Amino acid sequence: MRRTCIALTALAIAAACPALAENQIWTAASTKAKPFDNRAISLSLDADLRYQPDGDLDTIELRPGIGYRLNDTFKISGGYLWGSVRQEGPDRKEHRLWQQLSYDFGEAYSFEFDGRSRLEERRREGWDDTGWRLRQEFGVKRPLEGTPFEISLSTDLFFELNDTDWGQSDGFIEARSQLLLVWDMNDKVSWEFGYMNQFENERGAPDETNHHIVLTVSRDF
Repeated sequence: MRRTCIALTALAIAAACPALAENQIWTAASTKAKPFDNRAISLSLDADLRYQPDGDLDTIELRPGIGYRLNDTFKISGGYLWGSVRQEGPDRKEHRLWQQLSYDFGEAYSFEFDGRSRLEERRREGWDDTGWRLRQEFGVKRPLEGTPFEISLSTDLFFELNDTDWGQSDGFIEARSQLLLVWDMNDKVSWEFGYMNQFENERGAPDETNHHIVLTVSRDF
């Protein structure tokens, strides 16, 4: 099974490489801390930087948050996101509030199943209306026995819940599926490297499929 998982990751990464001429490299840094006496409360900060193949920075997202673990299965969290996307003319700036429920489904045959439901309230600079969006993610992980590595497979589905003047349309809009190799370097730091398939449901135009290289580092305090 270990050889199979490693082979799948290698194939996915290799498949992404030819697409670098048209697609992106998505990097992220994530940190989490528990500074309070109540260890169920955690603070987090995620920073996403997405680059074009020529090295130009395309997208920046900063997402601070606070979470509370209800029990071994459920965790609630929420926060704010600031985002900037480069485009012709002024960059597109977005502000979001978000609320999230994360859950662990449990373990079976050495596979760990989890998911999360996130509600977002999106506002674009220069516009007055708010776009509501639901993101539903499901994931499965399998540790590679005897190693600090695990294979992670996940799908994040995007559903826009209303129409806005700045371009959001009600309905299913996007799916991001990832196949990652996760390295737990120690009990505080982990790395993720792999491939993302991004499907975009283009209303009134041909759908698009993009292929991205993904690199993430996480640090717990």
